[in-house]
Amino acid sequence: MTLPQTLDAQPDNAESKVFERFTAMLCTAAFDGRFLEVNSALEVALGYEPGQLTGHSFAELAHPGDRGNAAALMAEFPQASAGLSFDLRCLRKDGSSCWMAWTVRADMAQEILYCSARDLTESRDHATVVTKLLAELERSNSDLAQFAYVASHDLSEPLRMVSSYVQLLADRYRGQLDDDADEFIAFAVDGATRMKVLIDDLLAYSRAGTGVLVRRRVDCTALVRSALADLDRVIVDSGATVVVDELPVIEGDSGQLALLLQNLLSNALKFVPPDVSPVIRVSAARDIDAWQFTVEDNGIGIAELHRDRIFLMFKRLHGRSEYPGTGIGLALCHKIVTRLGGRIWLDGDAGHGSAFHFTVPDGEPAKELIPSG
Repeated sequence: MTLPQTLDAQPDNAESKVFERFTAMLCTAAFDGRFLEVNSALEVALGYEPGQLTGHSFAELAHPGDRGNAAALMAEFPQASAGLSFDLRCLRKDGSSCWMAWTVRADMAQEILYCSARDLTESRDHATVVTKLLAELERSNSDLAQFAYVASHDLSEPLRMVSSYVQLLADRYRGQLDDDADEFIAFAVDGATRMKVLIDDLLAYSRAGTGVLVRRRVDCTALVRSALADLDRVIVDSGATVVVDELPVIEGDSGQLALLLQNLLSNALKFVPPDVSPVIRVSAARDIDAWQFTVEDNGIGIAELHRDRIFLMFKRLHGRSEYPGTGIGLALCHKIVTRLGGRIWLDGDAGHGSAFHFTVPDGEPAKELIPSG
């Protein structure tokens, strides 16, 4: 707040009373930074009795660690006719520190500084706590991702051995033992296979949150074609029809985008009603500073009440006997999109198919779409 310009270096009694009526923390000072008059709001905030700050300077009020900074600021005071704003760590009378936001304006004619202050201590302390908590959360997430990677990687080798020998038992002794033995071996083979899929998915999830994102120009049409080539057997077996609209070349991490598209297409092929051939469409549309992609299908859809759950780890809406999987795929998609700076969401109702949308930020001007051919 700017002080009334009727105040001068030697305010009379009437002007002092006006000065005191302000609830904001105000003071006047000489060009060398010495306080001429300090109102009670500022004195109370700093713990001083009336008149005790008069004659002292900004440098004396500053925290010892910031007095050099205060002196440099004071050198600018005589030229601060347009106003000068700064934060300064100060000492209260009891020795405790506080952060004050100062605004200083120089009146060149009267050679006086009009000053106002605001206590920033609480907001600064809050910001420090938040910064510390965020750093701890980031470190915790990093440790958790590293643990998941190491645990999954270390589990792979013994599981591979168990799976190999159980499969060997199934191949060599099937029909030579009783029916119960064949059934037990089949259960073991199935369990080992599902465990391998789970470990592979956990490894993919942990890797998606580590490493440096390599951003380069990515042809999204080529990425979709590559994903469809990997899914060719499923596409042929299910009689699926996949339509790929014109897709852009964007700035992004090709590895992360490929994994994202592979999971969304795999889900679209998997979650269809019995005896229904999947029909999938992949499209893209330009937003202001992002590209919005859509993977649309004619599958079983997802009820609206479940939409907040589907991007969480291990949240399955159907039994494993109905639709196989680990419940990690959409959580992985959410993690990738979030890391790329976009968002992902779902449209569609149960029984009427799904449309998964995700955005990828792109600050460059809109580019021409690349025909899918």
